[in-house]
Amino acid sequence: MTKTYHPTITNERVEIIDLLRGIALLGILVVNIPIMNAPFVTEIGQFSLWTDPANKTAMWVIKFFFTGKFYTLFSMLFGIGFYFFLKKADENAVLPLFKRRLWWLLAFGILHVVLLWYGDILVFYALFGFLLILFRKKSNKSLVIWAISILLIPIALSTLFVLLIKMASMVPEAAAEMDASFVEANVRMSELLERALIVYSSGSFLEIVAMRLEEYRNILGGIFFFFPNVLAMFLIGVVLARKKVFENLEANRAFFRKLFLYSLPLALAGNWIYATYAAQSSFIDMSWMMVLTLAAHGFGGPAMTFVYIAVVAHIYDKGYFKNLTMAIAKTGRMALTNYLTQSLIATTIFFSYGLGLYGQVNVWQGMLLAFGIYAIQVVWSHYWLQHYRFGPMEWLWRTLTYRKKQKLRI
Repeated sequence: MTKTYHPTITNERVEIIDLLRGIALLGILVVNIPIMNAPFVTEIGQFSLWTDPANKTAMWVIKFFFTGKFYTLFSMLFGIGFYFFLKKADENAVLPLFKRRLWWLLAFGILHVVLLWYGDILVFYALFGFLLILFRKKSNKSLVIWAISILLIPIALSTLFVLLIKMASMVPEAAAEMDASFVEANVRMSELLERALIVYSSGSFLEIVAMRLEEYRNILGGIFFFFPNVLAMFLIGVVLARKKVFENLEANRAFFRKLFLYSLPLALAGNWIYATYAAQSSFIDMSWMMVLTLAAHGFGGPAMTFVYIAVVAHIYDKGYFKNLTMAIAKTGRMALTNYLTQSLIATTIFFSYGLGLYGQVNVWQGMLLAFGIYAIQVVWSHYWLQHYRFGPMEWLWRTLTYRKKQKLRI
């Protein structure tokens, strides 16, 4: 007999996971708004468009509380979702479905890059999702060891590069050549910044697409520096799902208390270092400051993620802010739709085919804008799910995955 597999239905969902997913959407948007409003080189070198005290303070707040915390949270939830997906049936039967699901996620990510924004995360989620399959039989201890080892990759690589540069600089000819290459790279990035400001604010749609793809090609070089923690958090998510920590919060109160207490010191120290010194760290010139900020970001970010998880678990377990948490959970049930909608709204505000405000919205104004957009999404998600079982993109994703049109209306 052939078994029919179906998407997770409402009464099978673990609501706190949707709540965490909904919170992650807000954090991701707060981080993404300034990047959508400025060329990517403002993130990798000392090319900030906003250097006044108010905006520097706003950027510090974003880096301390938001950057590297919420896409890692989303990554952890992806790992949990992977575990739940495998539980649907024998893995030999369900793995082809999961792979098809990843192929369609990759397609959505590619379209997101081409049509909306270069800062897409879906492509990397899909690609690392295929790697995640290889870890499915590993023990929990092995997964934790792998996760920590993967988190060390950016630190190890940056340390190696800096050491090689320092060694090469001892040779006068090599030092002169490197200095010239660094100057050339900074000039090229400055020119790219100027072109991007012009194209995004006044160019045609096709010119914007071309500019976006050029920026995307440039950020791919950072895949080993910024994205290993995606896979690491996938693995941590699998461990937490196996232990069922979110399915019985009351029984796991001690776990979340320890998670908070053990994570908080690293979260505070790591993120203070990152927020304070990231602006002085250039990924073009390569220095020990870059290694320091990468280490602080690489471990401080996930540590703060764990702090947030513990706090949210406590709030949810105690039943605080019930109406608000339920509304945010509904937003999380439509995470793919809301994530893509955020890009659509923000790029329409910033790019020339919309309001053309690219490079004109201050960092602190962008934070207010992010909260405003998110508030609209919370309200919209609430009303949408009163009538429909899935968000529009969730419905499409499920329909493509199962190769059968899913029932949308309640």
